[in-house]
Amino acid sequence: MPGLHQNEQEELKRILTKQGVADIEDILAVLDTFLATEEHLTEAELIRKLKNRGLNLDEEVVKRALELFCRYGFAQIKKFENHEPMYEHRHLGHHHDHLICTRCGGVQEFVSPEMEDLQVRLAKTMGFVPLEHRMEIYGLCRKCALSRKPAVPLCEAECGERVVVVGHQGGAFLKHRLLDMGLTPGVELEVLHRNGGPLVVSCRGGRLALGRGMSKKIMVAPVQNSGESGDK
Repeated sequence: MPGLHQNEQEELKRILTKQGVADIEDILAVLDTFLATEEHLTEAELIRKLKNRGLNLDEEVVKRALELFCRYGFAQIKKFENHEPMYEHRHLGHHHDHLICTRCGGVQEFVSPEMEDLQVRLAKTMGFVPLEHRMEIYGLCRKCALSRKPAVPLCEAECGERVVVVGHQGGAFLKHRLLDMGLTPGVELEVLHRNGGPLVVSCRGGRLALGRGMSKKIMVAPVQNSGESGDK
């Protein structure tokens, strides 16, 4: 979209000149690099792209440029779970939502007119006037889902994922402990927490906090039909 990007360059230059902003040429150079990709970028990633184009701008200049892009409607800042703040283009009159891979960190945009219409109808039913919204769906992208083994240790399951216990890698003592805890083959679990401290799962309507050593020995597989009710 070179024509559109040229218009955005001219619009921003006009706004910054009117506002008396200094270093306009440096800020426009950052905008040119920012508009040259459709990726969601962190500040550090944008700095790397600038350096790849031979532009060694000070980090403070890049940070200030991103703040100005957001202030004047040329960019949006996105704060996804377990991610550094990311920036994306703000196309006028265009709305989209996001799919975020919890394994590789990839972010994909998607547009669903049906979903947009449903949200408007729901808000209208409740007498609510919607101004803006965002939808973020966390899970595994196609590449990460296909790269996983059929069964993995529980500690490798993603937060929010529903899995089924398929076995364990331990002796009779561990088997008895798992039996006492209800972690038998065929039981479904939902991973509630896995970042630091014990791994917490939902099991048979309750919560279990498992040590990392034990969670490495419990083998699980993804639930094939996540629409079915959980614990057996």
